[in-house]
Amino acid sequence: MTTVLSWLGRQALWIGVICLLGALGYVVTAISTKRRRDIAQFSLEREVYQQRMTRAWLTATLFLVLGAIVFLLRAYVLPAAPVTATPAPTLGVGLFTLTPTPLAPVETPGVGTPAPPLTATEMLTTVVIPAVQPTPTDIALPTATSVPQDAYQPDCPAAEAQLTLPTAGSNVAGEVQVVGTANVNAFSYYKFEVQFPGSNTPNFISQYNTAVTNDFLGTWDVSDPSRYPPGGPYRFQLVVVDIYGNTTTCTIPVNIVAP
Repeated sequence: MTTVLSWLGRQALWIGVICLLGALGYVVTAISTKRRRDIAQFSLEREVYQQRMTRAWLTATLFLVLGAIVFLLRAYVLPAAPVTATPAPTLGVGLFTLTPTPLAPVETPGVGTPAPPLTATEMLTTVVIPAVQPTPTDIALPTATSVPQDAYQPDCPAAEAQLTLPTAGSNVAGEVQVVGTANVNAFSYYKFEVQFPGSNTPNFISQYNTAVTNDFLGTWDVSDPSRYPPGGPYRFQLVVVDIYGNTTTCTIPVNIVAP
């Protein structure tokens, strides 16, 4: 559903133009048909023109209603669309716990002292263990110290889409204030997205319909740990869209910490 709403938001301008042109075309047809009906001499001929005029008015009304519905979806439904977050990937854990058991000492020929005993763990080279669903306490969430430093480089090539706050590699918590620029030629709207650690799938956060230059862009609420577990890096993304559907992006990595 979110994908359909996002597509309608990108194509809303073109759909509105098509609906307006269609409505105008049928209004012209209805007016022309009315004139022909008024000058018709036979009742059967007038009745045919009356039916054509009625169909033209109804079709023009349908075009206008469709355009109004698309406008209301873009103006009120899309900005309030909920965030659909992709759950953080789960980690497989062993079904069994291996306890190293020392083997008996091995005598080395010609040497009086036996060699140190080998454990069962040292004897194993490859062990295939079935994975089960872990409990939350079994998962070690990624931290900033376990991620290479180059993972915290921002990716904002265009001046028309820039993020000033938060900064790349910073720690965020609670309600994050987002500041920057979202202003391209033929601007349509901009939106916030996020990629969870270990995932390349963008998840929609919110959408705004007014261009901004070096000012407050919006907020990102990360206060719910069930939706945004502490860790990182999360890749927060600003996506600016023009009326033709072209996108300009700015992506920064951040870490979410407990409030």
